[in-house]
Amino acid sequence: MTQRSPEEYFRQHDFGSEAATGGGGEFTAAERAFMQKYLGVEEGDILRRIGIDPARAGGAGVAAGLAGGEDEAETLEARLRREPVLQMVGFFLGAQEFAVPTEAVQEVIKYSAPTRLPAAPSFVAGIVNLRGRVTPLVRLRELLGVYEGGGSSASAGEEDKFIIVCRRRGLQMGMMIERVHTMYRVPQQDIDWAIEAHLGISVDFVSGLLKADERLVSIVSVDKILDCVLKR
Repeated sequence: MTQRSPEEYFRQHDFGSEAATGGGGEFTAAERAFMQKYLGVEEGDILRRIGIDPARAGGAGVAAGLAGGEDEAETLEARLRREPVLQMVGFFLGAQEFAVPTEAVQEVIKYSAPTRLPAAPSFVAGIVNLRGRVTPLVRLRELLGVYEGGGSSASAGEEDKFIIVCRRRGLQMGMMIERVHTMYRVPQQDIDWAIEAHLGISVDFVSGLLKADERLVSIVSVDKILDCVLKR
């Protein structure tokens, strides 16, 4: 397994371009499903508050570019299990390290306070406008059950200073984290896809374990988190 810094990795990838993010255009089916579920009758007011036109349409090229993500029937984990070598972003929540596959990662940005949604569950901190896309921010600590000092909750923005922006199946989503650690390039044999309950965290949103030296790093399942956001 080899490691390189996040700066080295992200310097080589143009994650912030309009081509990568969709840059506006019409809403995707996943965005509409999210808005109908959590924005309710205040949808127009909330969207205008974050600088998005609630009545926008057109942008067929952009919509087509995101549609490929919406039609993905195969899970990300299923694809990853066939790859001989995987790239992962390692990050911390408190003292615990986690990883997420770079295939799902669009970029890493500094924390920005979201617009709260009254109807959303507590693990959805709210939404931000990231290059024209409706982007929900997820409190990853809450989903994984990782809290400082044994408490039962974490204050948004207090410990989490960065956001890992992921895009899957037509929805751009941000996972709130404390800090990025490193980039991993991992051979398949160093991944354990059999999840054990003795990890000490919620395994509902963990898809596997990465063997880093003498440590086991939990791999976060972006697909399972997305399903949770859209179905609850």
